[in-house]
Amino acid sequence: MNQYTEPSYVERKSFEKLSNIPKKVYKYRVWNDVYQKTILTERVVFMAPPSSFEDKKDCKLFKRYDLMTEQDIINKYLEHSRNENSGWTEQQHLAFARRWAAKSPMKSKEYLKKMQEDHFNEFDERFGILCLTGNPLNLEMWKKYSNNGEGYCVGFDPKILFKFLGGGGKVEYYENLPDINHYDDYHIEHYKQVFSKEKKWSFEEEYRTHKFYPKPATILDRKIIIPPEAYIEIIFGWNLSRKHSNPIVQTCKKQKLNVRFNRCVFENDKLEIIPVENF
Repeated sequence: MNQYTEPSYVERKSFEKLSNIPKKVYKYRVWNDVYQKTILTERVVFMAPPSSFEDKKDCKLFKRYDLMTEQDIINKYLEHSRNENSGWTEQQHLAFARRWAAKSPMKSKEYLKKMQEDHFNEFDERFGILCLTGNPLNLEMWKKYSNNGEGYCVGFDPKILFKFLGGGGKVEYYENLPDINHYDDYHIEHYKQVFSKEKKWSFEEEYRTHKFYPKPATILDRKIIIPPEAYIEIIFGWNLSRKHSNPIVQTCKKQKLNVRFNRCVFENDKLEIIPVENF
């Protein structure tokens, strides 16, 4: 998908209206990482700030105030005047708009750059994202995020997880990322910012859930304890040793997770998920 579709498409992105939401969403993990294992040992997920992402363009689209024309700037001040000065005539509103547009800082590249950076910093401090996928048979994901099959995959019920964390949806991939236009309302801006990634990341087949914080979030704020009923499956990688699989099983029992244990088998360049017995 290379072109962004406007509001009607955005509106369909609420969880209740998503027709293609998978029955399970997954997080690829490794067990020998003290932070990554807390998804099971403490039932904790980390709502990451966008500044921490490997993809340096992910969630970093600036609103394109620099594309505003002179008339756009006048219209912006005209709207402001109509809202603030209800007793004025239209001629007075227009005079106000032209006067302020003539000296508007919106024409300054330095001002716009600082404003965009300030907006992103505030967004980064107050927003957290959990990246997931709908595909547990994704070889590239097993290699990249589970140490070439030495890790495991945690399956969640998205209906429980997304609603608990505050919403979510499917990431769309583009050859060219969409612009956030100066006239985009909050919902469109939010959708473009959070659910747009470059085509080169499409192998992730990503779904993501997110959380907004009313004030800058601390590390502790970003650690969210997930209800046990959200967990539904554990998939062991083909290279995961008993040394790690046994503690994973015991941890799930300790946390009272009613999960199904499966194993991902990699043979003849093909992945397959099979049940695990004797646990």
